[in-house]
Amino acid sequence: MKIKKGDTVKVLYGKDSSKSGKVLSVNPRKRMVLVEGLNMFKKHIKGDGQTKKSEIVDVTRPMPASKVTVICSHCGKPTRVGMKLEGKNYVRVCKKCGKGLDVKVEKKVEAKKVETKTKKVTKKSK
Repeated sequence: MKIKKGDTVKVLYGKDSSKSGKVLSVNPRKRMVLVEGLNMFKKHIKGDGQTKKSEIVDVTRPMPASKVTVICSHCGKPTRVGMKLEGKNYVRVCKKCGKGLDVKVEKKVEAKKVETKTKKVTKKSK
């Protein structure tokens, strides 16, 4: 599968069509993806009358990977994913802009300057 955990995807069809979200988990054997905040269903939980309360909970269910497409982080468009050989490793590439999807964006860390004041200690002689 060319979809990985942490990708931003857009739903192509179904009840959540044209919505986008972040992939929480991927099941390659069943070809299912779990997308944050999409494909929500209600689940009725029965209480025991003493400690547990009866309630209705919103649950996110997995959806088929064929229903979603990856959104490129560089161009921001939904795109198909291509594979490109760089050295000995394959890299996922956006078909529209040609840039890598697995490239980590480096954050600039500014070093904070800590100013310390030194006090002069003088000893008086007797």
